[in-house]
Amino acid sequence: MTLIIFTDLDGTLLDRDTYSWEPARTALKCCRQSRVPVVAVTSKTLAETRVLSEKIGLDPHFIFENGGGIYLEEEKYLGLGIPYDTLRHDFLILAARFPLRGMGDMRISELVEITGLTEVEALQAKERLFSEPFLYAGDELAELEAAAAGQGLQIVRGGRFYHLMAEKQSKGNAVRQWVQQLGESFDRPLFTAALGDSPNDFSMLAVVDHPFLVKHKNGQSESCSLERITRTRDVGPAGWSEAVMQLLDNLSDACRSGEENCHV
Repeated sequence: MTLIIFTDLDGTLLDRDTYSWEPARTALKCCRQSRVPVVAVTSKTLAETRVLSEKIGLDPHFIFENGGGIYLEEEKYLGLGIPYDTLRHDFLILAARFPLRGMGDMRISELVEITGLTEVEALQAKERLFSEPFLYAGDELAELEAAAAGQGLQIVRGGRFYHLMAEKQSKGNAVRQWVQQLGESFDRPLFTAALGDSPNDFSMLAVVDHPFLVKHKNGQSESCSLERITRTRDVGPAGWSEAVMQLLDNLSDACRSGEENCHV
C-alpha cells in the first residue's frame, strides 16, 4: 500500500504563532526518504500554499482555501467553490446585518498585526479565489450561520478567522476529489491519513483511514465527535511529528510482517 498524508498547516504542521515547522523537520525528512507524499490541505490561498509547499518540501499538488480548489500543475487548478467576487458580494449583504470584518476589508498593515505575517505574505493571503475569512464581533453565531445558509453559503471556524464559503465546500470533499484526480498515478492501493487541529479540519479527518487531532498550544484539543480519531499528546508541529512517526512505524511493521504492496 501507499501512504498519503493530508495535513492542515496553521496550528498543525506550522506553529500557530511563529509559523515554524522546525519540530516536524525530522518527521518530514522521514516522509521524503520513505516516498510518502505530504499534501497541504489549508485555508491559505493558492499563492501562500505554493510558496510554503516548496519551502517545506510538501507535495506540489495541494488543496487550498478550505477545499475551494486543488492545485494541479503549471498554474492549473480545479475550482470547487464559489468565485470570490460573488462571495464578497454575499459577504457584504451579511455584514450589513452582523458585525463582521472580512479580509477583503482589511489593510495590509492590519492583517500583518492580526496574523503576524510579513507584508508579502499578507498580500498573498489577500489573493483569494473561493473563500472570505472574517472576524465576528457578535454573539449570535447561530443566527449568522442561518443567514449564510439562506444565501446558499456556510461558515466554518478556523484557528484565527471564521470562513464564509460555498455550502458544499469542505476539506473533506476536496480530499476525495484529490484522490479521484491524482490517485491513479500511484501503482499501489492508497492508505490515507490526515492531521488537523480545528473544526474546519473535521470533514477531512472524517474521510481518511487514520485521522489525527493535533493539540492546541494551550494544551487542549478541540471537541470532536468522530469515533475513530487519535489525539496527539504534543502540540502543533511537535504533535504532528508524533503522529507521523507513529504512522511510519506502523506501516513499517506491516511491511515487515509480509503485507503485500506495502510502500514505505
